[in-house]
Amino acid sequence: MSDDYILETRGLCKAFRGFHAVKDVSLRVKRHAVHALIGPNGAGKTTCFNLLTKFLPVSAGTISFNGRDITRAEPADVALMGLARSFQISAVFGQMTVLENVRVALQRREAPTFAFWRSERVLDGLNDEAMVLIERLGLARWRDTPAADLSYGRKRALELATTIALEPALILLDEPMAGLGSEDIAPVMRLIADVAHQRTVLMVEHNMKVVAELCDRITVLQAGEILAEGSYDEVSRDARVIEAYVGGVHA
Repeated sequence: MSDDYILETRGLCKAFRGFHAVKDVSLRVKRHAVHALIGPNGAGKTTCFNLLTKFLPVSAGTISFNGRDITRAEPADVALMGLARSFQISAVFGQMTVLENVRVALQRREAPTFAFWRSERVLDGLNDEAMVLIERLGLARWRDTPAADLSYGRKRALELATTIALEPALILLDEPMAGLGSEDIAPVMRLIADVAHQRTVLMVEHNMKVVAELCDRITVLQAGEILAEGSYDEVSRDARVIEAYVGGVHA
């Protein structure tokens, strides 16, 4: 595995009783890039994410992360190595405030083991750093609001903040723009672009305008297999991609 690439899969497959949801996917993700995984519904994108983060066992093939074979690793071990993800369904602590949610994520540096809860003194020391992330995502006015009371779009923004706060080397974002209002998309895009200067982002996203503006490289899946790969201009002009999207890749 080249040092230029943080993640590489070879011949990755996932079969469910003979049905191949992911078939022979060989993917290479460059460091400090924003790489998109796109495709029609049912193309295998989320299954691919679940394989990379070990939520599903691999049927065949290998996964390398930061030069280490993680094909058979446990999800918790992969997370500790620096691979974190967000989900299509928001995963935040509903009874905790926006600030408290981000502080819990930041405290990982204070407790690199599974010692989850820290003292109030330790957490208070993380307030300023937490507020930087909260403000960048336009959530400052809701800092003391329980996450359960947020709109769906703001919960997604909060989940992005907590994922980034973990300071992973590779962040997997599953449809980060889903549910966001038009006014919320721009700050989220700016934050993802900023994060990619020091980390790597692999994202599943259906908003093709976001993909076109944000992503350095795009991999298109169809029926669990790689259909095309390249820049947005390259894949959006590919006849196979146009056919897969039934009339083209729309912004």
